[in-house]
Amino acid sequence: MATGARALHVLIVGRLLDVVDDTCTRVQREGVVIHPATTLDEVRSVLALKPIDIMIVGAGIELSERLAIARAAFEQSESITVHLKDKASGQAGFVPFVERLLVSRLGGSG
Repeated sequence: MATGARALHVLIVGRLLDVVDDTCTRVQREGVVIHPATTLDEVRSVLALKPIDIMIVGAGIELSERLAIARAAFEQSESITVHLKDKASGQAGFVPFVERLLVSRLGGSG
């Protein structure tokens, strides 16, 4: 990361803490700070305290809560991007989904 460049802050939200923690561990990259959350209240807390650039929400969370989480992000920030994972790829698709998003945002092969 270039001197003086701000890290990319990513909030990863999922229903199960062990899945979120595993995902956070597996997708670590230089220049990226990853924040975990599993509930709307946790999301609101992180958004209030951190400059989140990207929020990635897993499909295991019930739809109404996923939408409330996305709404909370957009109410807190005008620059955040929010990505909602599909259900079809299942839990096993969460890490690859996050990795693709990070590679896309950072450029290169991650």
